[in-house]
Amino acid sequence: MKNRIISLLLTAIMIVTLIPGTAFAKTYGGEFEGKTLDPNGNPYMLTWIFDEASETLYIEGTGEMPAEYNATSKPWPWVAHRDKIVNLVIEEGITSISKRGFASHMGLKNISFPSTLTAIGMRGFENCKSLESVTIPGTVKTVAAQAFLSCTALKTAVFEDGVINMNEYMFGGCKALEDVYIYSKNTKISRAHSNYTISGIWFRDCNFDILTAHCYEGTDADKYFSEDIYVITNRTDANGNDTVTSNNPFEPNYMNTNGFVLKVEYITD
Repeated sequence: MKNRIISLLLTAIMIVTLIPGTAFAKTYGGEFEGKTLDPNGNPYMLTWIFDEASETLYIEGTGEMPAEYNATSKPWPWVAHRDKIVNLVIEEGITSISKRGFASHMGLKNISFPSTLTAIGMRGFENCKSLESVTIPGTVKTVAAQAFLSCTALKTAVFEDGVINMNEYMFGGCKALEDVYIYSKNTKISRAHSNYTISGIWFRDCNFDILTAHCYEGTDADKYFSEDIYVITNRTDANGNDTVTSNNPFEPNYMNTNGFVLKVEYITD
């Protein structure tokens, strides 16, 4: 990993040397501690590399990224370059994306996931306002809640066959969202309420005039999109059971209150 950083830096230096007097983009990088432990009980060190010329951030290494990032107490190691990142390449060997792993990367448009990835953390890509499409590979077994919250330019999301566990409020505030495809017949969508009031639906504050959900008929996703989305309140547990108490009174369903209807189209082989 260190060799790659050195190699990219040397290449940049050589180019500048060959063409004097011209300003060139630079390559930056460094190591950061992952969550997965090596055989000696020490965290694997991961590497980040930002290539300014291609506006690409590379994440390399073995195992899980850190549990969580945030803008204050645990900022991203590459935070100084965050607003310049257009392309993200997560290399083979990385198995999970942190909570808020790439949240508020405002310029991010393209993401390349590895075949080793199995989990995307809560709010993993929240508030990535330039992201227009995303495809989650079937190797990813869990996509945590609010993974694409407030991705306001997102138009298309594809979950390939193999994605199993998906949690609540996945696309809240994604006002440009047009198509969501669920290609697994075994996907389970959590019925838990969101903490954003009055429903646990995936599509809170989306534009239902342009939105279509695509799934296989008779699947859990079909039941969620066609039926449960209209009855889930903000007092519902992960299984869709009512949890109203004196401290948590009933709240009306967002879909019914606003007269929204989600269009569902069935995928055929």
